[in-house]
Amino acid sequence: MKTQRGIDTHNAIVSAAAELFEKKSVHKITVSDIVKKAGVAKGTFYIHFESKDELVWHFLEHELDSAFVWFDKLIGKGYDKESIEEIIDTGVAYLEKRMFTLKMIHNVKFHSFLGQNKMKERFEEEWINPMILWLDAGNRKGVITVDDPKFTARFLSMAVHEMIDQIIIGESEYTLRELGDKVKLMLLKLIA
Repeated sequence: MKTQRGIDTHNAIVSAAAELFEKKSVHKITVSDIVKKAGVAKGTFYIHFESKDELVWHFLEHELDSAFVWFDKLIGKGYDKESIEEIIDTGVAYLEKRMFTLKMIHNVKFHSFLGQNKMKERFEEEWINPMILWLDAGNRKGVITVDDPKFTARFLSMAVHEMIDQIIIGESEYTLRELGDKVKLMLLKLIA
């Protein structure tokens, strides 16, 4: 069982890393940098994390945790206009609240540090599987007709992800809200 002091130390390490991630590339940050910022000994770091990689994964999972909850809730949603709007509006609100974190993750090159394929393996299924299940359930209920739910889910996820990346780096002609509105229209046409 963790003590309050242990929990506080763990949180201090994660907070220190997050502050450092805001300022420079994750590649350039060392465990020594993190423990100095957190005010703990290097040995204490290794009590909480096996490596810097484990800390980075922990940080990402913590930052993206509520996205997993949102995707899991997708399975129980309906297929009418109101349900589609709720699904997309919730996603847009989530992204708007975390835009700073998403920019930070993008800018400090988490993908290149952890590996694009490793991140894809770790997170993609958690995001795409609920969408596949949602589309499959709609097909079984006879309320939608999607020939290949797996392909459709992957295609939509990849397309929306790419557009969000463009918004994050400031190279999109759309805002998050505008993207959300376009995705709503696309989904409504797709499942009509």
